[in-house]
Amino acid sequence: MSQFHVSQIETYIRDIHEEDHWDSSITNVNNLSRLLAYWSIELILGEADGASAIVEVTDGGEDRGIDAVGVNTATKEVVFVQSKWRQDGTGSMALGDVLKFLQGVRALLGMKVEDQPVHATESTRNAIQTLLKTPGARIRLVTATTASESLSAEVTQPITELLESLNDLPGTEPMASHKHLGQSDLFNAIADGDRPTVDLELQILDWGKAAEPQKMYYGRVSAAQVAAWFDEHGTDLFADNIRVVIPRSDINDGILTTIQDEPENFSYYNNGITILARSIDLALGGALSRDVGYFKLTGASVVNGAQTVSTLGSALNTDAEANLGAAYVIVRCIEVPETEQGLAQQVTRFANTQNEVSSQDFAFLDEQQHRLARELQVLGFEYIVRSAEVPRSNDRSKVIEIRDAAVALACAHPKLSYAIIAKREVSRLFSEGPVYSALFNPSTDPLVLSRAVAITAEVDRVLDSMQSDAEGVEAGVAVHARRVIAHIVMRGIGTKALADPATELSTIIDGIAETAELLLAALVVVFPANAYPGNVFKNQARVQELLQASQEMIGQKMEARSSSTS
Repeated sequence: MSQFHVSQIETYIRDIHEEDHWDSSITNVNNLSRLLAYWSIELILGEADGASAIVEVTDGGEDRGIDAVGVNTATKEVVFVQSKWRQDGTGSMALGDVLKFLQGVRALLGMKVEDQPVHATESTRNAIQTLLKTPGARIRLVTATTASESLSAEVTQPITELLESLNDLPGTEPMASHKHLGQSDLFNAIADGDRPTVDLELQILDWGKAAEPQKMYYGRVSAAQVAAWFDEHGTDLFADNIRVVIPRSDINDGILTTIQDEPENFSYYNNGITILARSIDLALGGALSRDVGYFKLTGASVVNGAQTVSTLGSALNTDAEANLGAAYVIVRCIEVPETEQGLAQQVTRFANTQNEVSSQDFAFLDEQQHRLARELQVLGFEYIVRSAEVPRSNDRSKVIEIRDAAVALACAHPKLSYAIIAKREVSRLFSEGPVYSALFNPSTDPLVLSRAVAITAEVDRVLDSMQSDAEGVEAGVAVHARRVIAHIVMRGIGTKALADPATELSTIIDGIAETAELLLAALVVVFPANAYPGNVFKNQARVQELLQASQEMIGQKMEARSSSTS
């Protein structure tokens, strides 16, 4: 690699971003570093979609080493970039610069650091914190430079250490990763910018078609044929999908179980797949009968059903492979020419956001939910059991949704473990039988439920307010400790008091702000350095250590508060 390649990279990024992101008040090198940071976000997240993405260049006197931040709510990713422009193309990134970058990342993630947090706008900081509350969120660290040498072991080590602290939650997929974009990577991104091209030939049984407004063919395809696609093309099949493959998910396990146990029922149980193609051709022989059609898809991409395709592919060379021939998948093939990429993006978006059935939806089949709905109605509340149901009441304070009820009951439960589950993965409150029945059973009191919901909501409101005014670890704990804090608050009140109609809820609500502030302050003091709050408060053992360490301080503050009010 040489200065020639650097000049090619410069020409490219100037062409795509100079008009919108060049700052005439700073030097050319600093400007090129800014453009490189912005382009790096695009290389990781794809081009920014205003509906789901925020991209901010954050360099400046207080940038803390972070040159750009990207947040994509559709893919649940936040990307932090440090960029260094080397006009001569030599060298690599310095340890001091990377350490500064990692400190800035820690600050934005709410980890304990000594200095001031990154110089980013409030809207970006809020977007990051909101995303990090979302299950399945991912953190991407990116170092980008036109220097030709790779990162040294000395520079890589602190990056690895931060990743280990972010990925230290046992039994989960890694939430954080690092990508280094060096001179060769950047040049290759320009030279090889087109997405992988996949052409598929498939046989569709009992096929049908629609001609307007887009050409579409649909029908049944052998699971063995689908598995062969994945075996041949791998993840190139999903070039336009918003996600590729989710490892070890319940969905994947269910797909494989059906192939193993009930292959003949696969098409009834599975939602099928959607394929977009630049062109679709039907062989002449196949047009004579709707029993079997032979199709060629040029420029094909599976935009919905990646889990189905990849899991069927994983069945090859296993005991389940013999059953693939007896299983069929419902397939939709839609022709979207290159001139209509806006439509392709819309199909991809809506194919992945509509008609999702979660474990929560099956709670509608539980008689206890209908009992609670009747009894809550007597108390003046409308209980929403189905996720898509629209409340009839205009007073949102009188509407309780089942998801909020589950979280509140988990926080109110005497066992801390349920509050941890509510933080770690809300869907487990519905999908795990013993957990669900511990929350929703014949003894579940509608009055306790309604009050728990109100208290949990007030804790959230108070901590949201505190978070907006906080920085660093205080902001991180305010975001991630709220289920634990709600649990402590309600254990302090006691189930007996919550179930007593004589207990004044308004008095309890009035005291939550002071209690939450006290608990937050105590947890911040004892919070370990170099630990990510999002992981700590998903780990019961670590939470118990924190509570034990802060117990004496909390007791002293509570005693002082009681003395001042008496």
